[in-house]
Amino acid sequence: MRPPTDADWAFLQRLFASFRAGEMARVAWPQAHKDALLNDQFRLQHHHLVTHFPAADFWIVERADRSGVMSPLGRFYLDRSTALWRVVDIGFLPEARGQGLGSTLLQWAQRSALDAGAAGIDLHVVVLNAPAQSLYRKLGFQVEDESDGLHQRMVWRPTPQSKTV
Repeated sequence: MRPPTDADWAFLQRLFASFRAGEMARVAWPQAHKDALLNDQFRLQHHHLVTHFPAADFWIVERADRSGVMSPLGRFYLDRSTALWRVVDIGFLPEARGQGLGSTLLQWAQRSALDAGAAGIDLHVVVLNAPAQSLYRKLGFQVEDESDGLHQRMVWRPTPQSKTV
């Protein structure tokens, strides 16, 4: 992981567009209009995240290819500024999903939270994202608040058994 640079803007836009690809496929607009909308939405989301989580760590997740060249494949935004840490966002390009990267990052965050004495970690997951909810449950996150209809809040709190995370 590394902090983003200005050179990562195009990658982050492409990553954001990949999150919305399914719903945009159902929209009968010219691709240029879809791209313009997605770029605006990404810009607004980015502004919201850096404004509302100014102390968060914003990381680009990358992996080396066979020749050792690092390539970005996701983002992991983690706010560690309060007792209850928050996963602001975690996501990967389609070709990098389902490879255990999310589990690895979240387990690292859990170990780091334990080491720091944090009260736990919370996150919000889209209600219709069953694979992500399943992953979070597997890692010990539990639903703590009722859904707002779109998102579900889940929280992981350390227990004596957490020392083995």
